[in-house]
Amino acid sequence: MKTTILSASLLLLLSSCTPTKTTNNLNAIDIAGSFEHLTELKVSQLGKNIRYVPLETTDSSLIGNSYNIKLLKDKILVATEGSCLAFDKQTGKYLGTIGHKGGDPEGYSEVVYYIHPQTGILYFHRQPNKLVKYNQDGEFLGETIQPKSLLQGFCAAFADSLIIGHYGGGIGTSPFESKLIYSNEEGKATDSISNFSRNIPTITPNDIASISVFKGGSGKEAFGMLGYNGLIYITYKDNKKGIFPLNHPTIWNSGDALHFKEALKDTIYTINGNTMQPYLTFNTGKWTFPADKIGETEGTQEYITISYVMETPQSILFQCIQGIYSRSVTFTGIYNKATGTTYMNKDEAGFTDDLSRFMPFFPETSSQQGEYASVLEIGDIQEWLDEHPETVKEGKLNFLKKINEDSNPVCVIVEP
Repeated sequence: MKTTILSASLLLLLSSCTPTKTTNNLNAIDIAGSFEHLTELKVSQLGKNIRYVPLETTDSSLIGNSYNIKLLKDKILVATEGSCLAFDKQTGKYLGTIGHKGGDPEGYSEVVYYIHPQTGILYFHRQPNKLVKYNQDGEFLGETIQPKSLLQGFCAAFADSLIIGHYGGGIGTSPFESKLIYSNEEGKATDSISNFSRNIPTITPNDIASISVFKGGSGKEAFGMLGYNGLIYITYKDNKKGIFPLNHPTIWNSGDALHFKEALKDTIYTINGNTMQPYLTFNTGKWTFPADKIGETEGTQEYITISYVMETPQSILFQCIQGIYSRSVTFTGIYNKATGTTYMNKDEAGFTDDLSRFMPFFPETSSQQGEYASVLEIGDIQEWLDEHPETVKEGKLNFLKKINEDSNPVCVIVEP
């Protein structure tokens, strides 16, 4: 596990393959019951078809070691350290870049962006308080002003012409600054929702013994998707721990609805105007993390924290961590909205590919069309092939004949 220093097993028996279903609360996802009946996760639980899309390799489209992906209707977007690369969703052909990182008027400060569900416009972060806009063909469309600075807790979604920003506070700020603010593109706030954070003391540099930053592959190994997107991990002088997610999707558009879940909390809300109603709650039962134990390592190894959520029209894919401040064992689960059933397993196993009989699938993103997707690096593919020489490179796996050690990664898309 690699970390950047900035300053000074529980065994579970697979006793049943039967999914659990909440019977006393239809708005609750039964983590507690599923946790006692871990079972194999399969790609067919996510969708009916799986596709492999090799991303074209050119001098202009090389993908480095740190990236994340999103799916548009006809494109795959890959955000790297310096730009946002666009590829054809069917063929993997490189189509060009969308914007660029830089200090000029059209540049963004980091390759973090949000997609308007109706217009398809991409809004990129530009510090300290702007979002720069591009269409999906890479044409610059101007900028918007935000009513507050974009600290590490910021995330945004859309309601028609309004931008709903979640200002989650940051290191050195009071948690009571965490709020949702509705604003227009000129930065004028039209409404807000606040007072939904725990009363946690403000952090000062004098409280901190060390800080580590997790992101990308090393972050995913340590904390699953929570670490993949990035997080700041703090050890305080009293030996308590603090976790501050970076670029964490706390608010998102779900069809015509707007959903919100604070990082590391257990409830998804539906936002209506300036009110929030519970949509789904993760029931962790006896493994619920006591509020007065947050940050402690001793005696908290068994408690479960809901760490990440992806939503499609058909399902909720989630991750939870047992002992987040100590051993950090990550579990993945899938909740079927239509049946109310939940399946869970350890994250390290992934989803067994029962559709094409290839490598395990580890979802990294989802789309409003109901797709899940991830990226396979060439080195990992070759290692798997060395261990499974019987793999038939035909049909869906025909792409294996065309890649080599210098190729870009392969995007895996599971379709509903």
